[in-house]
Amino acid sequence: MAIFTRNGEYWIDYYYHGHRYRHRVSGRKKDAEEALSRVRVSIASGEFTPPDERKAPEEAEKPPTLKEYTTNDYLPWSETHHSESHHKLQESILRTQLLPRFGKHHLDEISQKMLEDFVTARSRSTYARGKQKRPVKATTVNRDIACMKILFRKAAEWGLIEYAPARPVKMLKETPNPPRLLTPKEVSALIEAMPDHQKAMIICVVYAGLRRGELFHLRWRDVDLKQMEINVVSRDGSRTKSGKSRRIPLSPVLAEALRRHPRHITSQYVFCNPEGKPYDNITKSLKAAAQRAGIEDGVKLHQLRHCFLSYSQMQGVDPRTAQKWAGHSSLATTLKYLHVSPDHEKAAIGRLNYG
Repeated sequence: MAIFTRNGEYWIDYYYHGHRYRHRVSGRKKDAEEALSRVRVSIASGEFTPPDERKAPEEAEKPPTLKEYTTNDYLPWSETHHSESHHKLQESILRTQLLPRFGKHHLDEISQKMLEDFVTARSRSTYARGKQKRPVKATTVNRDIACMKILFRKAAEWGLIEYAPARPVKMLKETPNPPRLLTPKEVSALIEAMPDHQKAMIICVVYAGLRRGELFHLRWRDVDLKQMEINVVSRDGSRTKSGKSRRIPLSPVLAEALRRHPRHITSQYVFCNPEGKPYDNITKSLKAAAQRAGIEDGVKLHQLRHCFLSYSQMQGVDPRTAQKWAGHSSLATTLKYLHVSPDHEKAAIGRLNYG
């Protein structure tokens, strides 16, 4: 079995029962390696059918359309294996971007060129925000590309297509635009400005770094005030982003805030609305509190998670531990959150001494 090139295309070459077979695969060596591996596995398992015994192309069963595939296969898989928020993002990208353009095409009809043309058009498009039209950000386009990549990768793994046409599509270069790191005084002022029944919620983000969905679905049984830790549990209806559960040690400040936090008489959730159901949005409360605290450019909930990760690392927590607390799958993601404050930089340079 071997791989060779001809006119810029990769081919696979192999023997089966004394007969030699050659197939053109694609313009990528990786795809040819995967195709040859599939042939090797199918021969070893006794499931291989020689090309000359297969149905003619006009008789062969066509793979499903992209719409059929996403409805019957991909989205049910995504709902099971992704967090609720990530699944909803995938669903939104498919509904608004990919299906309107490719939904009627069969999977084997969608090429790398078609997907790259889509990326080019998407990156040049605009969206309306109020009365203004703004260009679509590279970050947004990259979310679409990431969705395409896993969408077609799963189709190839499930044997619906020979190879994934989105694999070679390159991500766009993004301009880093991290949120402004709040000062410790601003964080304290924000907590004081929040309504009494929501103070502990903000303290939980800045002292434990919970994501929005993890915060809103935190249950009292997940809070262990004796062992001084929070269990961030991935469960049906409130999966974590990685799908894994983790433990975060409770700081004395957060433990005291949770002891004082009122419990809803019928709800299992730590932070809930008057009906006992999890919050779905506290944007208005945060905005109003930021104004009262004198933070002119406002505050977003995820910005407070940045504070937790940045200040914990600035105060000596090693990146691996911060990664574990944050629930990140890679250390590189954790390091992106290390936004060093000017005061910390000045203190650090002051400690530099060669004497």
